[in-house]
Amino acid sequence: MKLKNLLENEKNRIIKVPKAQRFSYILTYYWLWIAGAAGAVILAVYLLWHAFFTLKENWFYALLVNVTQSDAAVEALKDDFTAYAGYDTSEKNVIVNANSYFDASKSGGTNNNYFQAFAALVESGDLDVVVTNEENLVKVGEAGRLLDLSAEPYAELFSEYESLFIYCTPYDEAYSKEPVPVGIDLSGSDLSEVYGLYTDGAALGIGAYTGRPEEAVRFLHFLNVRPRGGE
Repeated sequence: MKLKNLLENEKNRIIKVPKAQRFSYILTYYWLWIAGAAGAVILAVYLLWHAFFTLKENWFYALLVNVTQSDAAVEALKDDFTAYAGYDTSEKNVIVNANSYFDASKSGGTNNNYFQAFAALVESGDLDVVVTNEENLVKVGEAGRLLDLSAEPYAELFSEYESLFIYCTPYDEAYSKEPVPVGIDLSGSDLSEVYGLYTDGAALGIGAYTGRPEEAVRFLHFLNVRPRGGE
């Protein structure tokens, strides 16, 4: 009853204000209520949209670190790989993210939001592959954020690229006391030859907690990565 009386009193007060001044009066005395109601509506629409209409899962997620080339080359890479793999993007996302800049091989090179975002992607299992230069990749691998390509059950899956393996010795000896393969050399692949990305050389690592390692192999095939000594 108190709320009903309050609303009735406010209604009567507004009625007494001249029509020409009502809009200004309402904005002056009720802007906070209006803003709150509008915010609630926007939040509800946002939550409903994301609950029912946005894509939540990924076919594939690649992070390209320290890319300096045009966005057009990255988009072409994404579009061509999507077509090659036959992914239906109405069902799941295909993400090729080239907005990441960090260098773990340099002192303080991980003290930025880009590296924190990368680490979160790894931990969540969303990240399938990361591409960067070899020195950067090795340092990331030393921290245990990349898949050991020789470990079961992945050894057979990546065995065709053994001649291109890039090794590191993990900081955590419980992980391994010996060098382990955490990357694949992409030199001479279509990444640079066709798309003009990483023309000074690049390496690819697999996110430590990915649930889609076979998609990483599909990406390597798409890039026409040739093992040394192969055809």
